[in-house]
Amino acid sequence: MKLIRNYILKDFLTAFVFSLLLLSMVMLLGNMVKISDMVIRKGVSLIDALKIFFFFAPYLLGFTLPLSFLMGVLLAMGRIITDNEIIPIKMAGIPITKILNIFLMIGIIFSLFLFILNDRIIPNFHYHYRNQIKNIYSKNISSLIEPGIFLDSFQSHILYVSGRDGNKLKNVFIYEVDNKKDVSKVIFAKRAEFITEGNILKMKLEEGFRDENNPDNKKELYRMNFKIFFIDIPIEEKKKVQVEKKAADMPLTELKEKIQQLQKLGINPVEMKGEFHKRISFSFSVLAFILLGFGVSLIIKHREKSINFGIAFVGGIVYYLLFILVQTLIENRLLFPAIGMWLPNIIIGSIGGILLKKYAHSR
Repeated sequence: MKLIRNYILKDFLTAFVFSLLLLSMVMLLGNMVKISDMVIRKGVSLIDALKIFFFFAPYLLGFTLPLSFLMGVLLAMGRIITDNEIIPIKMAGIPITKILNIFLMIGIIFSLFLFILNDRIIPNFHYHYRNQIKNIYSKNISSLIEPGIFLDSFQSHILYVSGRDGNKLKNVFIYEVDNKKDVSKVIFAKRAEFITEGNILKMKLEEGFRDENNPDNKKELYRMNFKIFFIDIPIEEKKKVQVEKKAADMPLTELKEKIQQLQKLGINPVEMKGEFHKRISFSFSVLAFILLGFGVSLIIKHREKSINFGIAFVGGIVYYLLFILVQTLIENRLLFPAIGMWLPNIIIGSIGGILLKKYAHSR
C-alpha cells in the first residue's frame, strides 16, 4: 500500500503543482494588465504599482489552491483509470476508497494551511493593499479622475466627468463650494483637458457655461457661456492616509470580537458573520473539491488535460456562483450565515459523494 500511495501521490502532486502554477499565472497576468494601465494611463509610479501587485498576490491563493486540488485529482485519477492501472490495484485487494483516503489526508493538511492563510496572511495583505491604493489616490489626483465619480479631493471644488481618455475629459461638471458648504458656482463643459502642476489641477474647458448664484438672492443665477475657459483648482493636501479595517482585513479573532461588540449594542452584523464563516468554509473547500474530482474521474474516460481543465473550470464556476448566490441571500436576511456559507461545500461535496457511491464499484 505504501508503494501505491507514493506512486499516486507523485502523479497527483505533479498535476497539482502544474495546475497551481498555470492558474496563478493566468490570474496574475490578468492583474498585471490592470497594474500596467495604472502606470501607463493613470500616472501611478512603478514602485507603487508593484507594491499593489505584491499585496494582492496572496489573495489569489485562496482561489487557486482549491481549484488546483480539483485539477490534480482529475488528472491523476484520469490517468490511472484510462491506463487501466485501477484493475491491478483492485486485484491487490485495495478498495477504491483507500485511494480516496490518500487524497483526503493530504487535503486536510492543505486545508489547515489554507485556514492559516485565510485567517492571518490574506487579511493582512488585503489591508495593506487597500492602504496602498488609498494613499496612491491621495497623492495622485490624476489616477482619481474616473467617469461617474464625484471627486471631492479639492479644497473648494467637486469634480464630475462622464468620460475620460487620457488627460481628455467629456461632459465635465465643476461645483464650487462656499464656506457654508453650499454650491455657489457650477461650471459645465462638453470637453476638457487637464494637467497637474504641484498641488494645482489646471484645466482647459471647451464649449460650456458657468452659473453663479446672486449673493442677495440664491434663487437667481448669472450665466456666462464660453467657448474656451481656463480654471486652476487647488488640490487638497493630504498626509498619509490610514484606512479603517473592513471585515475582509481582520483576522478571525478580531472579526469575532467585532461581531460580539456590535451584537451587545443590538446590531446584527450579518455581513461580518458571513465573512467569518466564508473564511473557514473556503479553507475546507479543498475537501469538497477532492470529493467532486474523485467522483467525476470515475465517470470520465479521458486523460487529456484540456478536458480535465474544462471540467475543473466548470466546477469552479459553479462553486463560486453558489457563493455569490448565498452571499446575496445572507445580505438580504434570507439565510443564516453559518448555514449559507457552508452550502457550496456541502453541495459540491455531495455531488462527488453521490458519484463515488454510484460508480466506485463499477471500476
